[in-house]
Amino acid sequence: MKTTYIGAGLLAAIASSLCCIAPLIAIVGGIAGTASAFSWIEPARPFLIGVSIVALGLAFYQAYKPVVVNDCNCEVTEKKNFINSKGFLWIITVLSILMFSFPYYSNNFYPPMTSEQRVSDSTKTVQCIIDIKGMTCAGCENHVQTALLSMNGVTEAKASYKDGNAVIQVDTSKIAISELKMKLEDETGYKVLGHKIGK
Repeated sequence: MKTTYIGAGLLAAIASSLCCIAPLIAIVGGIAGTASAFSWIEPARPFLIGVSIVALGLAFYQAYKPVVVNDCNCEVTEKKNFINSKGFLWIITVLSILMFSFPYYSNNFYPPMTSEQRVSDSTKTVQCIIDIKGMTCAGCENHVQTALLSMNGVTEAKASYKDGNAVIQVDTSKIAISELKMKLEDETGYKVLGHKIGK
């Protein structure tokens, strides 16, 4: 019974951060377009964390509740396997805490953003604000920025999940805005809603 609670707790913990884990796996595995496939789960994150805490709490109760001892003391205590041990429960609890907090440190796993200035024809360089749907955390921002900066013609990129957009400097002689938007959707899986040419 305790193993069921442990499994449910770990599964809910992983699911609560799946929206941040998927983009990282997509970058590492080179699977374009699948990164935002789990962004729909982000609104359920608090519920999933609660389910995980309750399940792990029940597992801790099962592990640490007092054992009823018979008066005759004639039963042999059977040794528990590792999966049913308190040590395994603590390992799963630590892994769950790491999963809960993954959105807060996931940006450390992305390649560093280069601050080098790329040379471009300044007469063709424009600021473009691209509205993006589906970003939910700093990890999403890094995923979008990494995809944009890998495109020929993009000299600067700054994404914001709070604002739901990315502000870029792009040389339109090297890449058209429409092509850039399609490539961004293909590489990240996030929905590009539109764009504005800035100052």
